[in-house]
Amino acid sequence: MITFEHPLSERIRNFLRLEHLFSRFNATVSYPDPWAHHAALGTLFEIMDCASRAELKLDILQELERQRQQISQAEREQYDSTPEQDDLYQATQNLQEVQQKFGQHLRENEWLMGVKQRMLVSGGTSPFDLPSYHYWLQLPFEQRVADLGCWIRSLTPTGDAISLLLRILRRNSIRLECLARQGNYQNTKLGSNIHMLTVDVAQSHHTLPEISANKYFTHIRFTQATQDSPRGKQIDTDIPFQLKMCSFDPITDKP
Repeated sequence: MITFEHPLSERIRNFLRLEHLFSRFNATVSYPDPWAHHAALGTLFEIMDCASRAELKLDILQELERQRQQISQAEREQYDSTPEQDDLYQATQNLQEVQQKFGQHLRENEWLMGVKQRMLVSGGTSPFDLPSYHYWLQLPFEQRVADLGCWIRSLTPTGDAISLLLRILRRNSIRLECLARQGNYQNTKLGSNIHMLTVDVAQSHHTLPEISANKYFTHIRFTQATQDSPRGKQIDTDIPFQLKMCSFDPITDKP
């Protein structure tokens, strides 16, 4: 099965994009090859740009607080913290301790900003263009890892908080077994408080879902998976798939 997630708000889009970028950074930083660290640094700059919206920190803190408040009264009366309560509290504390604007320490580093600017130019980080960057890429693996860890350290609480919130969102869901007849599926019973849709489809079908959704209507159109054009032709066969509806809130309007 291959999973496709479809956010239903700009806030969730930002969360998913940042989760993707932090995952990519963590995957590349562990490889000793200098080109892996070139990719990691480029991803670090993407994280900085993607999270530059002023409201992001407030959005995260508000959702962390909402999730803490939604823990049941029965659990609170036990006078014992659940692991999730502890995680929410710790994520809030870690994020609040970051006083500076997101990525400010990177923007104040003239060398990093010079590298970032040259990365926008095709071939702009060639050794003759940026000899100091070429020198950095040849440093021992441990030194480069330490530098990358230092540069991302104050951004990590944001990534950790987003990861926690998305874990809660994905878990709080209902799943439907569905069939897209001749590649089309429609649903008019999507809950009013759904924040994200997830489509799981067998990879053997070689298909991609195109999802259009709001609180009143959901339309999923399956097209051929192809790398020859931006949009493949619509599938004209029946496609079985699983539709998952995810929410930060208790799901009341169940289809």
